Amino acid sequence: MTRTHRRTATGNALALSACLLMTWMTFVCPAAGAADEDGQPAATLRFDLAAQPLDAALVAFGEVTGYSVLVSSQLAAGRMAAPVRGDYTPAEALQRLLAGTQLGARFSGSNAFTLLALAGTAPALAAPGEPVAATPGLQAYAAVLQRSLTRALCRLHPDAFGRYRLAFQLWLDERGKVREVHVLEPSGVAQRDSAVLQRLRSLLMDGAPPVGLPQPLTILLTPRPDPAADCAPYLRLAGAG
Repeated sequence: MTRTHRRTATGNALALSACLLMTWMTFVCPAAGAADEDGQPAATLRFDLAAQPLDAALVAFGEVTGYSVLVSSQLAAGRMAAPVRGDYTPAEALQRLLAGTQLGARFSGSNAFTLLALAGTAPALAAPGEPVAATPGLQAYAAVLQRSLTRALCRLHPDAFGRYRLAFQLWLDERGKVREVHVLEPSGVAQRDSAVLQRLRSLLMDGAPPVGLPQPLTILLTPRPDPAADCAPYLRLAGAG
């Protein structure tokens, strides 16, 4: 049965989008029917997304579909997403959401994409010299971040990871070590948030960031369908060590 999802530019989505500085990245759980690992056509979901600022719309889209996105928020700044109402596959809904924005999606996996300016267009409110299109290096680094963060947070709280919502920003040095971290949206458990911050402050990513990576990186963690399975590989490795 198709589920209905209603999201507007109010509440948490707006609060989060208002804090974005340069890069917006979200890692959220795959929704049922959002993607097919065997390459089969994705099932439809029922969308009820109002016209709203593009960054807020992308948060809502990610929560409905489980898709991950890497995009400079300066690329999204000043753009409005079109309303999306009806039953669509995630790709169809994304196409409708981006109508009129002069932006396109480049998929880097079955449920991950970057946004880039279409030919002949420029980013709204972009800083001089800022690249407008996500390079393959930026796309690949999203996977590095996701793997590094998942491993660190699984080992920190194996019984809690994937069961809470938390938004934070990271600044990395040239080696990929976190040099600063800031919570945007707390999880509601102060002790847990404090422990996450402490762990992240000493975290070294699995690889150095590509040259020109816009920072800070804004990460949104949301509950996952099977957090125990997500953590299992990292916990086995930790036990073996």
